[in-house]
Amino acid sequence: MQRLHPLQTNPEFSILRSASFHEYRVENWHLARDGSGSVVRNASSWSWSYSLLPVIISVLWPKAGSLHRIILTLAVILFLWTRCTQVIHESVIVLPEHGIQLETHRGFPPLTFSISRRFVPHTMLRDVVINEGIKRWDIRYYLVALNEGTTGIALDVCFPNILPHFPVLIQIYRDLRHLIAVQVPPLQSP
Repeated sequence: MQRLHPLQTNPEFSILRSASFHEYRVENWHLARDGSGSVVRNASSWSWSYSLLPVIISVLWPKAGSLHRIILTLAVILFLWTRCTQVIHESVIVLPEHGIQLETHRGFPPLTFSISRRFVPHTMLRDVVINEGIKRWDIRYYLVALNEGTTGIALDVCFPNILPHFPVLIQIYRDLRHLIAVQVPPLQSP
């Protein structure tokens, strides 16, 4: 098994290659675009300031009434929920004989608590395209797997939460096209 970091400008992107599969992984961090080389983390682990949370709760708990204790408990649960459901990384796994699998790993870095997976069999996979969408004054590029279902063509967005930059998407797109080009039958007109 071989792990590659093909793009110097995007070290959050890595490729894991094996004889039976290829995984294209994008982690939830990137280098600052100002040229400083500092890391911008979108998923944060435990900070020293979070250690003050038990101290604050232990001071407020004896003085609080029952309604305030319920509100305090709900606030703590909400805080822990947002910390434990962060997107750690997303990946596209290509199984050449079978299809592609889209994964999203959520948790509290570096621990993964849940993984959501969507599998697209190669018999249903019709194409992989890079599309662009406009969000306010920003143009976002995203990778889409087109698959044919019972109701027609469906779109499965790859990396829906992280939305990596265009150089990462074009690298994945070229590799995916090369890996699935032989196995994908052409679209049939209705």
